[in-house]
Amino acid sequence: MGAGPAGSAAAIAALRARPDARVLLLDRAAPGRDKVCGDGIAPHAVAELARLGIDAVQPAEHVAAVRLIAPRGRSSGAVTASPGYVVPRREFDERMLRAAIAAGARFEQHRVATVQTDAEGAVVDGRWRAPAVIGADGATGVVRRAVGERPNRGRELAVALRGYAPTPSGTARELVIRWDTHRAGGLCYAWAFPTAHGTTNVGYGMSAAALTGGRAQLERRMRELLPEYDLEGVALTGHTLPLSVARPAAAVGPVLLVGDAASLINPLTGEGIYTAIASGALAGAAAVQHPSDAGRRYSEALEARFGRQFRQLRRLYPLVDSRLALDVVLRATERRPELFDRLLDVGLGDRAFRARDVVAFAAAGWRPGGRAA
Repeated sequence: MGAGPAGSAAAIAALRARPDARVLLLDRAAPGRDKVCGDGIAPHAVAELARLGIDAVQPAEHVAAVRLIAPRGRSSGAVTASPGYVVPRREFDERMLRAAIAAGARFEQHRVATVQTDAEGAVVDGRWRAPAVIGADGATGVVRRAVGERPNRGRELAVALRGYAPTPSGTARELVIRWDTHRAGGLCYAWAFPTAHGTTNVGYGMSAAALTGGRAQLERRMRELLPEYDLEGVALTGHTLPLSVARPAAAVGPVLLVGDAASLINPLTGEGIYTAIASGALAGAAAVQHPSDAGRRYSEALEARFGRQFRQLRRLYPLVDSRLALDVVLRATERRPELFDRLLDVGLGDRAFRARDVVAFAAAGWRPGGRAA
């Protein structure tokens, strides 16, 4: 349930694995619904789409460069080896859903109220029965609650505010992430991602544990970190991001959780579209190939793909509280471009840092005397 990237990817993967499968997508919103997000479709997500046979991005939406700005102002940028895109979620999600329908899935706009499980599978709202149900309706959705998994809280959760501002004349076409000097705990940065419509997706996110001033605090820091963008009259919308440092069970009986419902947001970057598509594809394939054992099969596949990264990022997460650590990382990527690529693979894909990566970051990020620039 849920027809965003995770749910649509699950439907497409299921039908690619078994074309005669009967796949129903349920979502409370009509096609083309919006979601608060940075809208960045990373190269890793593009590659996952290609594996599913989906063409959901357009050439005009291509953004090749990424720039990271540390709390003390050090900046490191590079042109990515593979193409990344910026697509407003209203458009991207509808393209994904249309691709699922074209593949043979059926869509109904319906607000789910109950999910009940028994020995034969699951029943949704007393109306639909299936051997497996895939929960793609978010971390606070009906499916996750139905299987008794608690929501993310405190530092396990980030909160974000997003809007679309006019792109200033002469602005470089690049994805910009600016970490905040006010290290309030956990993920804490502003972003500016240019769309193909003459606007830039601007936003600010931070740990829910550190949010003491509500929406006003988020908006104030966004304005201070992105002063070049005119936010007058720009509609700003908030949302929560369940970080992978605290994840529910990937499957409970015949119910499989994917995307935000499985808390698969990268805690270092806030990226979640790639993990949504990848987890959806794994769950969809497991549900039709092994209907009586879908939960175990999906859990094992998710662990094989992301397990090492999840465990490592949980250990590294406290480091994002340190301005010094971020400065060291950015100095290292500025000196050695291959470390920039490795950082993106961990922050946007499914890779984990190797021991030699840690040594390389430390060696390149510190100057003689043991002080970061």
